[in-house]
Amino acid sequence: MSAPSAYQRFLGQTFVRRYDEPVLMIGPVQLSRYDLAHALDCAATAKAAGILSSALQQLGITNVKDALALNPVDLAGIPGVGVTAIYVFLCWQREQRGSDKAVATWYGEGVTVSTLKTRVAKRKARERPPSRNGARSRRGKLRLAKSA
Repeated sequence: MSAPSAYQRFLGQTFVRRYDEPVLMIGPVQLSRYDLAHALDCAATAKAAGILSSALQQLGITNVKDALALNPVDLAGIPGVGVTAIYVFLCWQREQRGSDKAVATWYGEGVTVSTLKTRVAKRKARERPPSRNGARSRRGKLRLAKSA
């Protein structure tokens, strides 16, 4: 679906053309700003959709079925993915599943995106081996604190 050409007279050719360009790619599916606003009823930025597209690509998502099986926790662990990108993802899932209730049922008792990102960061910190530089800098701070 595309933006009505009648808009061009008021908004300009560049705006209408860019409104129809794909901003969210989920496997072979490409959605424009117009699609986000009208088909998904998702008032989000093209930047968030682009970040989501890159994240899905990083996770190796190549089709709609894989994207539907994806959990927001997987997205929350990718640097740069924030609440707006996850909002775009949930809008798309709502359209695919048929309702907000279906999305809520799929995810169950939810937590905020901020909580998800914090949990993922803590898990990654536990899995990361300790840094030798970090140990040196902590010892130096301890010496400074004792001598003061």
